[in-house]
Amino acid sequence: MVLWLWNERGAHRIEDPRVVPTFFLHAHPSDLPSIRRRIEILDGVQEVRDVSKRIALEDDEPRPVLEIVPRHYRDIRGLAHILDSNGGYVDHRLFNVDLRFSQRYAIEHDIFPMGLMHYANGVWRAEEEHFALDYPLPALRKSLLDLHVDNPAGIPRMQDRLLGARVDEVEIDGDPETILKEIDAVVRSKDPDVLMTDGGDAFLMPYLAAKASELGVNLQLGRDPDRFAGVKAKSYFTYGKIVYKPGQYILRGRLHLDRGHFAFRESDFAGLAELSRLSTLTPQEQARLTPGTAFSAMQVNQAYHDGCLVVWKKNRPEDFKDAENLLRGDRGGFTFEPEVGVHEGLYELDFSSLYPSIMVKYNISAETLDCSCCTTDGLSVPELRYHLCTRRVGIVGRVLKPLIERRRYYKKMKKEPGPLQDIYTGRDTILKWTLVTSFGYQGYKNARFGRIECHEAINAYARNILVRTMEIAESHGYEVVHGIVDSVWLRPTANADPIEKVREHIAGSIGLPIELEGRYKWIVFLPCKTTGVGALNRYYGLFQDDEFKLRGIELRKHDTPEFINICQEAMLGELSLASNAAEFLERIPKAVDILRWTAKCVLDRTIPVHQFILTKSVSRALPEYVVLTATAAALKQMEKRGFTVEPGESVRYVLLDARARNSERKVRVAEFLQGDEEPDAWEYIRLLCRSGQTLLAPFGYTEEKLARMCEDLSDISIASIPEQAVTIQEDYKSIGESRSRARGGVGYKKPWRMETEEDAPDEISGDL
Repeated sequence: MVLWLWNERGAHRIEDPRVVPTFFLHAHPSDLPSIRRRIEILDGVQEVRDVSKRIALEDDEPRPVLEIVPRHYRDIRGLAHILDSNGGYVDHRLFNVDLRFSQRYAIEHDIFPMGLMHYANGVWRAEEEHFALDYPLPALRKSLLDLHVDNPAGIPRMQDRLLGARVDEVEIDGDPETILKEIDAVVRSKDPDVLMTDGGDAFLMPYLAAKASELGVNLQLGRDPDRFAGVKAKSYFTYGKIVYKPGQYILRGRLHLDRGHFAFRESDFAGLAELSRLSTLTPQEQARLTPGTAFSAMQVNQAYHDGCLVVWKKNRPEDFKDAENLLRGDRGGFTFEPEVGVHEGLYELDFSSLYPSIMVKYNISAETLDCSCCTTDGLSVPELRYHLCTRRVGIVGRVLKPLIERRRYYKKMKKEPGPLQDIYTGRDTILKWTLVTSFGYQGYKNARFGRIECHEAINAYARNILVRTMEIAESHGYEVVHGIVDSVWLRPTANADPIEKVREHIAGSIGLPIELEGRYKWIVFLPCKTTGVGALNRYYGLFQDDEFKLRGIELRKHDTPEFINICQEAMLGELSLASNAAEFLERIPKAVDILRWTAKCVLDRTIPVHQFILTKSVSRALPEYVVLTATAAALKQMEKRGFTVEPGESVRYVLLDARARNSERKVRVAEFLQGDEEPDAWEYIRLLCRSGQTLLAPFGYTEEKLARMCEDLSDISIASIPEQAVTIQEDYKSIGESRSRARGGVGYKKPWRMETEEDAPDEISGDL
């Protein structure tokens, strides 16, 4: 195992040659001697030991198991598959097979990434508390690597010529071989600790690796003289959609962080370091994994410290239920049907981290639900025939409780001005995502410690809590206008109590923190597009402090053309001048004029073509498309120019003629735009009117009605629209120009490296 410690003198390499990961096998005790004899004759096995371990979280006593020591760590998976098949995939249960080696090493030595450590003569010692709330981040040197690639097809390809590179402010040019050698030299001279890229995993790193191999250049981006450690790209199906995961290019001795990865994108380096410390997954691994994987890693760490093994292939099916109990349990959180239309003076109350708090408060975990020790005096789950343990705290609660407390602290501290405000914000953000995914993992089939019954129990408590919240609010003179899972919108009546009194009563009665999100000047609850009844999570409103809250509208979606976003934002800007519901209704015609003015801009061709780009996720391979949809037409263009788009990736294009049956006439892929294309004006006006319907449907403005209003625009001029909409054309122009400039170069960023490493010292302190 190779580890790197950083201190003020630089990065230091430490190698531990004594790492021998093992795994375990459990079978009936009478079968273990014969199984052991069969295992010992396998070539990949170095040793087999008889030991006793807890194999399940609910076990009070350890059980006899076999500990298998492979000759080499790469033999673990192969041996595990042999033993699993030897037991008919049923009789032999295997443990600790697929744990990450870096994580194994960290928990066995009580160390963690991004933490201050001391190393001496093969012994590690943590110099700070693992779960410390305030801790210093190492002052790592960061550099940004960018490439300039000749891309005649509009998108850079592996066969395209390398024209130049940039590492921070250092520009590199020349022939490809010279550029690669200069990249290597600049990396060595700058010796950054973190090498950042944009699209590094998807293109930059594999492109550099291919070019270096083709030209025979020794390009060393990591500190160790080793090849790129790559993981292949893949597409997979999850939660009803196809997701594409690009390959991974990990550097040795230096962090390669792609700024597009979720953790870094959402919470910057502070959030990534926080999650890496808590999960013990290395920063490069954690950057490429989800917060849910981090939560699962935290559970593995807790199980290890509890002396419990981690099962390899979880095979716990859902418990049998009759039809009545299946219907009772197979439901989500409680929602009230909102009153469609505009409302004024509503208060919004939100529970803080409701589902994680429920799991902690009621001790919901796989081993505590329907435990054998509390069959008569366990805690009953509302509506369901489950009970929860009152004698032991489950692994889920023990992992989540410190996360909830940490987030509460960071949420408070990020509001305090100071040099650490951004750091606290990053930590709070990544913990929010981790807590959100912790609930979903209870029902995820591959979660190591998940169980669908826990998922059902959490929802049952959530439903009960929301109903009790409604009853308390009504007892204080408030009407519930809308409620969804962990939030309620309340309308005060004439004799209503102060809202703070209501909040305190709810928090005290239920025992979970609830916060006042704010009071609205006005809020609009939108109807469902198909049924017309109130949609559960589609609304927009303006708080008393003039801050908007938007959910489910085009402005919140990533695939909306930019000009529609600009128009919708201008319409909301006009509506924001209203201080109550009556004024809101008066301003609707002016908002409609903004939409009609935008339609006129579309017809007059005054909006740059780049503002018409649509972004669509690809759900299947090109041969699987039966109809020539716009997305299929874009894929045909990509294929014609030598590009393959995998399911789960996105494709960006402009509609030229929605009715055309030829892919070239139907759309133009965004990267192939020349700037003189003419989009299908009325098709885009239809999309524009659909966005207008989203905002104004409760007031009788349908897509069809707005489209008819756009047929005659002779009464619309720059003088007839509200002042804040006058800048729309300038917005279109400036954003269009910036996008045009952005597509002119292929942006990526560059690496650096350190001098030849001296022999590692026997004793050293620093950040791991």
